[in-house]
Amino acid sequence: MGEATCTRAAHGAGGTLERIMRFDPATLATFRRDLLRRGEIVAGLLADVLAGKRPPQVTELLAQKPGKRPEEVLRLALDQIERRRRLIDANDDRYGRCDVCGADLGAAALGEMPWADRCAAHAAA
Repeated sequence: MGEATCTRAAHGAGGTLERIMRFDPATLATFRRDLLRRGEIVAGLLADVLAGKRPPQVTELLAQKPGKRPEEVLRLALDQIERRRRLIDANDDRYGRCDVCGADLGAAALGEMPWADRCAAHAAA
């Protein structure tokens, strides 16, 4: 997956601040496609939970959010996926950065989990 060499905003010829995307369009398209697939999976799990079923994948998600009901955890996951998709669609440089500290999550990590919104240090918090 290709990354652009510039990672920060740069001043254009007119002195205005321009955003330079860190990922090429093909890479972003792959991340977006994978986000949508994950959204479909989570939406299916939510439908199962609302129908009174308890898919095994829900147990793993519940372990990450103790004290929350399964439907809450799944809705939070869908919200996270949607927020990431919107950032991609808006060509927002915040996609692929930690929401807490702004650290770059990197193309390899996003390739595994394109819905990531925290670096390793803040994911555990």
